[in-house]
Amino acid sequence: MIDALNAGMPMPPPPRSGSDKALTEEQQTLISETLAEYDVDNLTEADALSITEAFAEAGIQPSLALEKAVSNSGFEAKAIGDLAKVSGEGNRPPPPPPQQSTEEITSMVDYLAELMEEKLAVNNGSSLSDEDKQSILAQIFEKFDIKDGDSIINTTA
Repeated sequence: MIDALNAGMPMPPPPRSGSDKALTEEQQTLISETLAEYDVDNLTEADALSITEAFAEAGIQPSLALEKAVSNSGFEAKAIGDLAKVSGEGNRPPPPPPQQSTEEITSMVDYLAELMEEKLAVNNGSSLSDEDKQSILAQIFEKFDIKDGDSIINTTA
């Protein structure tokens, strides 16, 4: 039954990395205006920290697009990052969540199939109601200790 559901559903593409993300016009303007306040030849650690904090507050993540925009303003992104000690652990994003094991996914799929078969048997094989679907989802979350807002299956690579 699960195979029939999966047969018509293509796998989603992998998430794109932050390095491919283009900057908005507003972000590009913020970068050039921020950097215009500083002297490229006399940049201090405090200056670099202010620059990186301004970018972070604006939601600008390290990327090739950021590096290019910084370069267009006459600065070197790596030099700013080095001065601000961005390479330190305190300024890095958290590590990715642990990968789910094949056994964990198989166990979850088996349990899901079991719950669906039970609900369909009660409904004489007719489709599941929204209430049935919510009940199944709640049981999956409870059995596998999944927090509200989390995804059932980790799809990140």
